[in-house]
Amino acid sequence: MIRIVRILSSIALCALPMLCAAQQGTGNQSGDFDQTQVITGDRELSLQKAFKISDRPAPLDIPVAMGDLKYELIPRRPAIAIVLDPIVPAKVKVREPLDKLYHGYVKAGGGTFATPFIEAMYTSTRNRDLAYGVRLKHMSANDGVNRPVGFSGFSQNEADLWAKKIFGKHAIEGKLYYDRDVNYFYGFDPQDQDIDKKQYRQRFNTIGLDSQWKSYYRDSSRVNHTIDLDVYNRADRYDANEFGINAQALLSAFRADRHFTLGTGLDLIAYKADSLKAFEFLNDTSGFAIPETDQANAIFHLTPKILIAKNGLQASVGLAIYGQFSNQARFHVFPDLYASYSLFDNLFTPYAGITGKVNRTGFRTLTDQNPFILSNSNLQNEILKYDLFGGVRGSISKFFSFNLRAGYKRADNTALFVNDTLVSAENRFSVIYDDVKTFTLSGELTYKRYEKWSLTATGEVFNYTADVEDEAWHLPSFRFGMAADYNLYDKFIAKMRLSWIGSRQVKSLLPVDGIDATPNGYFKVELDPYLDLALSLEYRYTARLSAFVEASNLTASGYDIYYRFPAQRVFLMGGFKFAF
Repeated sequence: MIRIVRILSSIALCALPMLCAAQQGTGNQSGDFDQTQVITGDRELSLQKAFKISDRPAPLDIPVAMGDLKYELIPRRPAIAIVLDPIVPAKVKVREPLDKLYHGYVKAGGGTFATPFIEAMYTSTRNRDLAYGVRLKHMSANDGVNRPVGFSGFSQNEADLWAKKIFGKHAIEGKLYYDRDVNYFYGFDPQDQDIDKKQYRQRFNTIGLDSQWKSYYRDSSRVNHTIDLDVYNRADRYDANEFGINAQALLSAFRADRHFTLGTGLDLIAYKADSLKAFEFLNDTSGFAIPETDQANAIFHLTPKILIAKNGLQASVGLAIYGQFSNQARFHVFPDLYASYSLFDNLFTPYAGITGKVNRTGFRTLTDQNPFILSNSNLQNEILKYDLFGGVRGSISKFFSFNLRAGYKRADNTALFVNDTLVSAENRFSVIYDDVKTFTLSGELTYKRYEKWSLTATGEVFNYTADVEDEAWHLPSFRFGMAADYNLYDKFIAKMRLSWIGSRQVKSLLPVDGIDATPNGYFKVELDPYLDLALSLEYRYTARLSAFVEASNLTASGYDIYYRFPAQRVFLMGGFKFAF
């Protein structure tokens, strides 16, 4: 095949010149050269085989010795200037949802001894500038003592009207109130006599106005002030009347780490009582009567003080300057010192101090303490010459806190109550005064676990030394208490109150069975300690409606509140609460 191709190629090459000549003579008139070739035959194209190396490459392992690498730090810090760009603080307002407030509230119920109870309030809701409200309360009870005494019922009535207004950095508030309390001098044996209870009934009417003007300057260098003005009048059924005005002012300001305060005030009373005769049922024919009395006195005080708080130390240094003005003027100056130091982040805080003051003794303060006193009583202000105390308080954990305290004080003109026999059958009390020194050991333990559990236990032990009298009459030797609250899912609220009062010494001028007279001619009676347990349970059906039951004196202790005045028996009361 190849040979044929070669022959044909030779023939073509030979004929080519002749073809070119022919074309020039007789060919294309345009003078173009025609290069078209026509080859006839078979043609086969093939590629020659390439030369390939059949050996495959293999890795060559060449060991290389590596030395130990060491890294050294240059002991030099580069000086880098830190430039802080100010960041605009973000304003975040976090407001927890507030509970809905209602204008009205009513608590009403009834209990043993034919006891009705009602308390009603109507107040404003949330307002930044103005708050006001009115409150009414009534509670009364029939005879509830199973011992041979007179009628032991009582009645308590209260009416309050109050308001508070904020003016910029000042606030003014006031409360107008009226109280009407009725009780009976039931501490005597009627011996089956039909005695009209009106003959030994007592009634107190009190009307008053409490007001306050207070500043709220945020600048600590400004002088903040609090001014209080209280005015009242108390009258009883036996023509005793006391009018009182108490004006107080407190100025305070900060300078560096020192807090300066200056307190001042004027406490003025005018007390008048008509002559007091014996009860009608005593059939007294002597005609004796305690003469009328007319007393007035004023107490002025000035108490500058400096408070310092630094590095766990809190201290205050001040003076208490008092002046008494009645028939004559008397002045007293007392130290007012206090210091405490926080240890181990408030785990323990020891403290100590000494102070003194003049305390008001008026017809109102005495009848609030003992409503069975004579309407015609002598009034003498108590002079607390010194009250020295020290102790330690702290927090065992975030749930437990404690306070242990010891104190020793001397109070001249301490009011003591002694059963009267001049115009009473020991069913009223006269007020006598003595200088009493008191040593006290006290303690308090508090447990609170959020809003569910709370428990407080308190205890006080007293030792009295009277100057003239043999004993500090009617004052307890100890006082222990416990208060517990339990909140179950804000549905069931349970409360417990326990009181344990120690023995008390009583002075009786009448013979007492089984007791011999003292060399001074009176009979000393010891009232036994008593235990009083009170429980209450509340079920909240809704946020507005709940039911409650309360019980007191569950130990059924037949103790005396005061000598010959026994407490009522077990008392039960139930009712409901409603907000609207």
